[in-house]
Amino acid sequence: MVRLRSLPLSRRRPCGTDSSSSRRVNSRLEPSGFLPVQDLGTAFSDGTRLIQLVESLTNESLGKFNYQPYLRVQKVENAAKALDRIKEMGVHLTNIGPEDIVDGRRKLILGLIWSLVLRFSIAEINEEGSLAKEGLLLWAQRRTAPYAEVDVQEFSTSWRDGLAFCALIHAHRPDLLDYSALRKDPTSAAYNLEKAFSVAEESLGIPRLLEVEDLVGTRRPDERSVMTCVAQYFHAFSSRAQAETEAKVIGRFVDEMSGLMLSVHDYEQRVTALLTSIHAYLSDLSTSSPNPSSSYPALVAHLTSLASHRRGPTRLWARDKLATQELLGNIRVKLETYRLRGYDAPEGLRVEDVANSWEELTSVQSERARLVTGLIQRLQEEAQARYVAQAEALDEALFSAQGELAAIALPANLLALDRLAASRLPALRHSLDGVLGARDACAACDALDNKLEALASGVDELESAVGEVEAAVKARRSFVENQIIARKATSLSPEQLEDISSAFRTFDKEAKNALDLDELAGALGSLGVPEDLDDLKQDDNGLVRFDEFLRFMTERAEDRPSASRLRTLFRSAASDKPFITDLDLARLSLPAAAVAFLKEHMPRAAALDTNGGRPDDDGSDGFDYESFLEQFCEA
Repeated sequence: MVRLRSLPLSRRRPCGTDSSSSRRVNSRLEPSGFLPVQDLGTAFSDGTRLIQLVESLTNESLGKFNYQPYLRVQKVENAAKALDRIKEMGVHLTNIGPEDIVDGRRKLILGLIWSLVLRFSIAEINEEGSLAKEGLLLWAQRRTAPYAEVDVQEFSTSWRDGLAFCALIHAHRPDLLDYSALRKDPTSAAYNLEKAFSVAEESLGIPRLLEVEDLVGTRRPDERSVMTCVAQYFHAFSSRAQAETEAKVIGRFVDEMSGLMLSVHDYEQRVTALLTSIHAYLSDLSTSSPNPSSSYPALVAHLTSLASHRRGPTRLWARDKLATQELLGNIRVKLETYRLRGYDAPEGLRVEDVANSWEELTSVQSERARLVTGLIQRLQEEAQARYVAQAEALDEALFSAQGELAAIALPANLLALDRLAASRLPALRHSLDGVLGARDACAACDALDNKLEALASGVDELESAVGEVEAAVKARRSFVENQIIARKATSLSPEQLEDISSAFRTFDKEAKNALDLDELAGALGSLGVPEDLDDLKQDDNGLVRFDEFLRFMTERAEDRPSASRLRTLFRSAASDKPFITDLDLARLSLPAAAVAFLKEHMPRAAALDTNGGRPDDDGSDGFDYESFLEQFCEA
């Protein structure tokens, strides 16, 4: 707290002129909505304006007082109320009373104003331990030290040329004032002062407490007036520095909170994706459970799929599970570090929810592997028993059939051969097929051994003849099937048809005669055809059947445009913009006649489309291809 030192108010030097003191008072009154004062000798005579000044300085109401005092006693009461509050604030007053205020004793009033200025503008200044005047001087010296033309030694003549004020502004806000462009000679003092005062008032909100004449027009400017003015700069820049510090603190908090929110969102998103994947896989397993009638390849494929999933997706899910647990732990540690409210994951996304789903996953996988392994073992045993029984029956049938075959002369006894083919051979063929099927079944399920192979003696000789018939039947069937396919796709060559069929079969891993979107992408890629889902119809399960795949490839081979394909091609040419430009059309390398046709019939695009794309300002090179296609193509 700064107190005036020994002299009473009546003997202190006035704080500058009435004009400068009035400006100091008005700089406090006007921001609070009070009318400015003109004459300090009469302005405070009824005590109301002094109360307003004290309220403006303290931002506190003094309570009830005489708003329109007519009597001297009322005016004295008002002045006394203000002076009492000033004393409570620690301002030491000597030889001044409410009567002096009412009587308009100018010298005492000016001293009072200086005491208030000292208390509210200068007393709280602290620069490296130096308080009030010394602290303010040290602050000004440190801020202007880099400027060679400025030498601040006191609060009087050091400020006459205006360079010190300009240096203070430039040191804190170089964007407001070009110090290097200022003239440094003494004749430019008035220009420099006016420049500094104007910039401070207009851009920094610092009231003009001094006029240029207060400094240039006197041999030694009033020290207290200059000190009060410099104090305004100190407070303005200190407030800005404080605001920047507060902004940095808030900014760091926002950054941390933003990071935490992103981490929470990332956790919830990753856990949701993990649980969704696990539940989808468990659902798939529940709908594809093998049974005793399942084939050996299907069982092996199922077992292989389980093992492959454990090495692939399941292992990745395990990593995601650990990663989300670690992420949640980091979130909670940060919240505790910053003493913020803890985070509880939503129902269904908690750690225990993930643990329960993971336990269900591993349990179902293990149980399914045991089930499939048991079914495979039983299927192998049944296949071996069936093969032994049918092989023994075939041995007896072969003995009888070989005798009849030996007696038939094929060239001369075609009728007998026909009768044999119509009677004995079908049964023999049926038996042979049974044996071959049983043997193949054993081979298919890895149940063959040397003992079982020895039981099938003589089967290979007859198998060769029967195989020729079967081959002919198969050839006929293949021919018929090819004819059916050829009728559906008359524009395709046999080579094209074979390529298409082969690609479809290659990616139809589960032999379901349909492709999902990933398989479809592979099949189209192997044929060198870009993926275009708009031209492909999917069934209720989101799969593309073979007949639809063949139709699509036939249209591609014939290069027949569809409405959706045309829209896709135009959109691609326009780089996904809702309009197409002259440059886009030029890149298509279309014939000039085709470009002219499109420009003539496509309507101009609007200046701004709904997706935020914008053609040239006049819209001259933007064309609305969507409206154009709607005129000619079905939806």
